[in-house]
Amino acid sequence: MDIEGYGHQGRTTPHRLVVRQGLDHALRRAFKDAGVPWFDCKHESTGDGTLVLVPAQVLKGPFVEVLSVSLARELHRHNETHRAEEQIRLRMALHAGEVAYDDQGATGPAINQTFRLIEAPQLKIALAESPGALALITSTWFFDEVVRSSTVVDSSTFRPVHVAVKETVTVGWISLPDHPYPPGTEEAVPAEPEPPPPPPRPEAVSFPASMTGRSTLPRDLPAFTGRDRELAELTATVSTAAGQGTLGVAVHVVDGMPGIGKTTFAVRAAHQLAGCFPDGQVFLELHGHSPGQAPVDPGDALASLLLLWGVPAIAIPAGLDDRARLWREKVTGRKILLLLDDAVGDEQVRPLLPGSPGSLVLVTSRRRIESVADAGPVSLQTLPPPDAAAMFRRYTGAHRHDPRAVAELMAMCGYLPLAITLTAGRLRNHPCWTPERLAADLRRSRNRITMLRAGNRTVAAAFDLSYRDLSPDEKRLFRRLGLHPGAQIETCAAAALDGEDPEPTCEHLDALYLNHLLEEVAPGRYRLHDLTRAYSLTLGSEDGDDKAFERLLDYYLHAVRSATRFVATRGPRPEIAAEPPAGAHEFAREDEAIAWLSAERANLGACITYAAVHDHLHRAAELAVALHPYLEQHGFWHDAHRLDQAVLAAEQAAGNRTDEAATRADLGRVQSLLGDHPAALEDLIRARDLYAGSGDRLGEAAVLTEIGFARMELCEYPAAIEYLTRARALYEELENPFGVAGALGSLASVQFRLGRHDAARADGERALALYVGLGNRLGEALSLLCIGCTYGVCGDYATAIGVFDQVLSLSRELGDRYTEARALNNLGRMHFELGNYGMADSCYSSAQIIYSRLDSRTREAVALNNLGRLHHAGGNFRLSLMYLKRAQDLFGDDRAWQAENLNNLGGLALAWPEAGDAVEFYRQALDQSRAIGIRLQEGRALEGLGRCSVRAAHVADGVARLREALAVFEELKAPEAKAVRAALADLVGV
Repeated sequence: MDIEGYGHQGRTTPHRLVVRQGLDHALRRAFKDAGVPWFDCKHESTGDGTLVLVPAQVLKGPFVEVLSVSLARELHRHNETHRAEEQIRLRMALHAGEVAYDDQGATGPAINQTFRLIEAPQLKIALAESPGALALITSTWFFDEVVRSSTVVDSSTFRPVHVAVKETVTVGWISLPDHPYPPGTEEAVPAEPEPPPPPPRPEAVSFPASMTGRSTLPRDLPAFTGRDRELAELTATVSTAAGQGTLGVAVHVVDGMPGIGKTTFAVRAAHQLAGCFPDGQVFLELHGHSPGQAPVDPGDALASLLLLWGVPAIAIPAGLDDRARLWREKVTGRKILLLLDDAVGDEQVRPLLPGSPGSLVLVTSRRRIESVADAGPVSLQTLPPPDAAAMFRRYTGAHRHDPRAVAELMAMCGYLPLAITLTAGRLRNHPCWTPERLAADLRRSRNRITMLRAGNRTVAAAFDLSYRDLSPDEKRLFRRLGLHPGAQIETCAAAALDGEDPEPTCEHLDALYLNHLLEEVAPGRYRLHDLTRAYSLTLGSEDGDDKAFERLLDYYLHAVRSATRFVATRGPRPEIAAEPPAGAHEFAREDEAIAWLSAERANLGACITYAAVHDHLHRAAELAVALHPYLEQHGFWHDAHRLDQAVLAAEQAAGNRTDEAATRADLGRVQSLLGDHPAALEDLIRARDLYAGSGDRLGEAAVLTEIGFARMELCEYPAAIEYLTRARALYEELENPFGVAGALGSLASVQFRLGRHDAARADGERALALYVGLGNRLGEALSLLCIGCTYGVCGDYATAIGVFDQVLSLSRELGDRYTEARALNNLGRMHFELGNYGMADSCYSSAQIIYSRLDSRTREAVALNNLGRLHHAGGNFRLSLMYLKRAQDLFGDDRAWQAENLNNLGGLALAWPEAGDAVEFYRQALDQSRAIGIRLQEGRALEGLGRCSVRAAHVADGVARLREALAVFEELKAPEAKAVRAALADLVGV
């Protein structure tokens, strides 16, 4: 927050103190209205404003839905009772991101961006032109993730503006909470402005202007773009040491992939540092990768340097060592800058190094030169997207292009400076062409690398020169790496792809890394740049090995099956293939297995999707089924859904019914988790038919259990019990205790929903005993969850908390976020019933965040429903209504949870009529709960209707309703009976 005109001359110190006190009071009231505890946040005064850091688990919606409106209201109240010099008009910025702390306080990019947003000139103008007291700006992330998804705030009242403050160029969204812009369609984001000029070099770095020696440096290109950090670090290091006389012989190697702009960068640095080396600046081309030219021999390079320094040709020694000795002698005591461009390696560079201190050698190379121990590496990466777009604009002139088209074109160029330069050149020489047309051409091309050209210059040619220097084994591996459809590859997978052992493969990968044809993202894990991969695929005709991808799939299938032995499931999972392919990757420990699955998840998904449509459908299906338990347990439900759909579509297109049952079973299961129970039933029933038709009784039993679970979620409780009973009987015939445990656990859940708490606990305890005997921790956690609920609903909160704590520990050990959230939600309920509202809030909020990240809309709604009930109890009715309405929207057609939500809305309306018609809420709850047989919510609805009648002076009707409610609660042994019994005693004296 920043106070407008805080330092105005008309404001005295006493005025400013009143303003600061008024802002503090307004903020505390607004945070309270939003349900955000003020003292849970960190506050830092900025003199004319305040920085507030809010814990990550706090919901962000209330900041735009409640807090901003409340803050504007409080500011108006302050201004109405204070003179002009003490009134407050405020700018506020909202952003979310990671924050770090050091001795000076909070820091990090997120804080920097927030300060840049609040300094946006457009925000100052918006406040100046508004009759209101508050102008709000949010970051694009906050607008997209919070404002757009809000059911309270109209996102079309926000206006987008481009913010260009200091180094920050971004889009902000402005709103006036107390004087909103007219609603309507959201405005398009205006065209991106030119980026601000790079910040000036730090004052501490000075560059002497005097140069008395010879200079053969190429011209410094005016279109040079980006590299600010690398350039600043290099020039600051060298100039500071040169100024202090501590430079020695400095060697800095600028390396990077072909076309990355190494020479351009080194020349820019050399020109900026030239003043530090007045005795000369020499550029020497070593032709390490020049077409049609062999690399320069170091002896010939020394001869060129000696001739440049005035040594007659007849006086230049014949031997390499003698030439190097004479060169060092000639530059002794001199301060020179030597730029050695396109070096092959250290054996070419080492003889050229000066011997006395005070000189600088800049080396550019496609290879990482490791053997010059004291060399400082400057490894250049591809340009960030904004810098790539800026380079493109500089090369194409002032013509205005659509920023979105330019952004897509830069992505197609791989953000590689050479590709950008060539593409910009083509566009500039074809005035009728557009970035949209070029991007579309590249997108459609089957050989993109060959289209990145201008005249006789091509990106492919630059890669050819690096490929030429590889050994035959390295070339073969490089060609095959392009066959991997994932973004990264680890050593063992690369070995499988190449048909080699891991040890020699590791050496070949390192060679490709040193030649900048491969990036090392972590020890033993590599990545091909987008254009490098495209180039690799153009070389496939040289290989002739059509088994490489098949070997990769075999390796992954074996490794996934080995790793998922450590992933618990709640019931048996039939596999597609009985015998896994041979493989060498075995996992001995759970942490290693889960870490590998986490690292390879994206790669495995890419391989499954690619294999399904490229003649490896059976392996794709096997791999998807093998990976599913990990994706499910660790919350990657959308990944599982996408992969299962891709495999199923390929199976249907190919008429493959053999593997379809397992694919449909997994698809149905994940659809249930995502809340699409009708679709889940459709796939599960088809899977059951396929299993039954093939005689696979274990598969049939597993799907029957899942159908029963889906029927329960659809509130079809008799059908759910029927399917689960059949599944249990079939498992017992098969003598499969694991399956029996799963069926019993699901039966316990149905019994609990129906209010049969004793039966639910009995089934849950039987399932628990079986799971414990099998050593299945997930089944143990799920059984305990149901058992804990039976204690909680009967009022034994202390026992329930102990049980839910066990579930929480087990779920966290397993990495099962869904079960963790369920444990937290139930712990919140118990703490709420005990009056521990702070603990309840923490548990509910944590559960809501997890559910939101899993995209479990129904379960997120459960947490929001509980938060609404909590804020009702705390007297914050407006915030309670906001949570309950959100929950109502998310519940959709789920009648069981809607009944509970309607009861909560009825209770709020009974206490606060602004929430709506309490009687109507309770009537709807009663109808829904009776229709599906949810006895607890039926009792709550009857109690609510009874209390409404009593309030309306219809005492006889109220007593009748309360007696009905008491009968339900006593039947369920629910603790709610106590309050109803007391109410009846007050009314009728019994």
